[in-house]
Amino acid sequence: MPPHRPSPSPIARGDRVTAPVTGLGDGPDGIAKVDDYIVFVPGVLPGEEATFDVTSAARKFGRGELVSVQRPSPERVEARCPHFLACGGCHRQHQRYDAQLRSKQERLQKGMDWALGAGAVAVGPTVAAASPYGERHKVALHLMHDARGRRGGGLQRARSPERVQVDECPASDALAWDLAQDVIALLRNLPHRAWDPWFAPKELLRSVLVRATTTGDAHVVLVATQPAIPGLDDLLDDLHRAGASSVSVNHNDGEPARLLGPHTRLVSGRPFVHETLGGITYRIAPTSFFQTSPRMAEQLVAAVLGFLQPQRDDDVADLYCGVGLLTLPLAKRARHAVGIELHGAAIDDARASAQQNGLANTTFRCGDVAGWLSACRRGELPKPALVALDPPRSGLTPEVIEELRLLKPRRIAYVSCEPQALQRDLPLLHAAGFAVRAVVPFDMFPQTCHVEALACLERVG
Repeated sequence: MPPHRPSPSPIARGDRVTAPVTGLGDGPDGIAKVDDYIVFVPGVLPGEEATFDVTSAARKFGRGELVSVQRPSPERVEARCPHFLACGGCHRQHQRYDAQLRSKQERLQKGMDWALGAGAVAVGPTVAAASPYGERHKVALHLMHDARGRRGGGLQRARSPERVQVDECPASDALAWDLAQDVIALLRNLPHRAWDPWFAPKELLRSVLVRATTTGDAHVVLVATQPAIPGLDDLLDDLHRAGASSVSVNHNDGEPARLLGPHTRLVSGRPFVHETLGGITYRIAPTSFFQTSPRMAEQLVAAVLGFLQPQRDDDVADLYCGVGLLTLPLAKRARHAVGIELHGAAIDDARASAQQNGLANTTFRCGDVAGWLSACRRGELPKPALVALDPPRSGLTPEVIEELRLLKPRRIAYVSCEPQALQRDLPLLHAAGFAVRAVVPFDMFPQTCHVEALACLERVG
């Protein structure tokens, strides 16, 4: 019998094609179909008919560049940012916000049906951001030179190492964005040039990172290929006048995809910023993780508390706890709260925040989550009746799931930033004795395809 050979694609690179759009893909892509052949085209919406130029046509799928839309969707709106689709920071500014929320709910529901079986759990409506714009309190801009040699800040294009210079960002918090622009303008007073991994690999200045809080604090972290930036001391007064509570230099001589290197040195100002959510004040070091949208983080914390419902005789655990976003509000209601985190600076922040908030019923441990859960099981730490967890994008390890099976907490609140990892982990947790009671998406990143989700699980049997 002759070997099966796949049929060639019905289109070729360079073709101009008009086709219906049937769905949404990841990032800015819509899914157009030529017969049964899929073409990913940025900037189109389901129900539209679009004309696009074919940029690639592989065996399984192709890619195209939008030329025009013949039949616009009623969900289509004008993008607010002139850099939309050139910059990879937003994916859905061309879609009405209520439709964005629905599409995230539908995406998560499709994943849950695939993972757990159709109808096993109904995904709730997406919890909307307080505003569709201005929610990103962390701004990271790569330093670069434009065609005239003027230094500015840029973001990476979608699916490309290329960077595009941007001079406005309505998705970002105004204080954080304006401060980042002021920092870039002040850096023009120094003779150093912007680093580029291909054309200027020996230059000094890589990126500017700003984190602003709702309390008015703001970190400024300057990322450089060397541990120090000559001449920076002359700019410090101006940087503080612009709004920087602290100025640090991060030494990063690594690969282009890595924003920060391993060493950060405070140059001026306070070593920490503070954020207050739900009556709790959090200390945040320059390199500690904290949710990009504080107002949405507050809603997420409230949802976790509402499901877990800790009582005064409950011991609770917060896995991958970061600076204690969930640990501290749990401790206010429980007998004792244990926070476990791999990042040492975040644990230092969590301990300091617990002390500042008068929460003596907390224990924080730095290291491997599975190892510390084993210590809970052996009685070296309080054995949790309730567990909150917010793992990295890779999700849970088999060792953590096995420890949860042995510990048998009565409820688990699983916060996920990666739907695919959640789809993989929930059936494994079900096999370990935990039933999924609810899944709720949260719009932590409006104008993007990213979905944050809370899965609520209970021990059965």
